[in-house]
Amino acid sequence: MSDQMTAHPADTAATVIRSVAPVRRRRGLDWAEFSRHWREEHAAIARRLPGMVGYTQGHAIPEEQPQERPASWEYDGVALASFPDLGAIEVLRSHPDYRARAVPDEAEFTDRSSMAAVLLAHCFGEAPDPVADGRTLMVFARTASTGERAGRTLVRALDAVPGADAAIGHRWSTAMDADPGLSPRGASDRPYSGLLEAWFRDAASAAEVALAVAADAALLPLKVSCLVVRENRVI
Repeated sequence: MSDQMTAHPADTAATVIRSVAPVRRRRGLDWAEFSRHWREEHAAIARRLPGMVGYTQGHAIPEEQPQERPASWEYDGVALASFPDLGAIEVLRSHPDYRARAVPDEAEFTDRSSMAAVLLAHCFGEAPDPVADGRTLMVFARTASTGERAGRTLVRALDAVPGADAAIGHRWSTAMDADPGLSPRGASDRPYSGLLEAWFRDAASAAEVALAVAADAALLPLKVSCLVVRENRVI
């Protein structure tokens, strides 16, 4: 469940960097088929691609999301691809199977125009050991400045949200000043500049926190969107 990262976000020679991309399913495709295709068929393609040192799928199970939530929260999952450096991203993008197989296959189950990839580097925190029925609350934040301070401010605020004391771990990462080249939107319309991952032992605990934040945006000091996901570690 954990991708180890140690670099400052301004350092493009990070030990591991990640492209994090919330995705929506293709119009007309139900969630179950979207999840199956991503978990089985797309994962098989991803395993054969060079460059990545980690690839995790976060499946946002519909019934575990707040029913009343802003449209900006309405993603069906989030892809987290880990790379040792920026050069490895170019290795991935230049491989024949990336353009010939991975990109066309994405169009089979996702709306690629909605993909919101941002390149992130770690500031603090690490994932706990995997929990069988655990869920991860992904908090995508818009910050005025990148770095550790914004993340620690968000963690302190989240800790005060009802139910958040059940979290068994946090990890905060902020945007790097680089375009991963993996999103149709590029970096010009960056939808978030920080990601807080909070791990819980069960779906109900993660969903309780997401529901509280959806009901009262003033609970957190930053504009955020949230997803409750079940993680599927592919690489």
